[in-house]
Amino acid sequence: MSLDAFAGQAASLIAGFEDPDTGHGIADEGPRWIEAAETCVLMRIDQLRLIGGLPRHEPPLTVEQRLHRLQDLLRLWAEGCLFAVDERLFADILNRRREKS
Repeated sequence: MSLDAFAGQAASLIAGFEDPDTGHGIADEGPRWIEAAETCVLMRIDQLRLIGGLPRHEPPLTVEQRLHRLQDLLRLWAEGCLFAVDERLFADILNRRREKS
């Protein structure tokens, strides 16, 4: 996936989350939005060259923390800051996905 595609996907996710015309609240769409946003983040992790590893020893993020960090990171990507990294968010997503396996 190209960098432009990540910016576009991030912009679509942010627009869908913030669209008041959808008629759906975060309580209705939150889990699906978070899943889509995390999938986007995981695809981006695969393309980044992270040096030094992730802070995998940190306690899990709360749902509110995860949602806030996902929104912030996707906004940055949508605005063209495609090399912005939230290592704590990356580590949290990876830890939770491994626990499900």
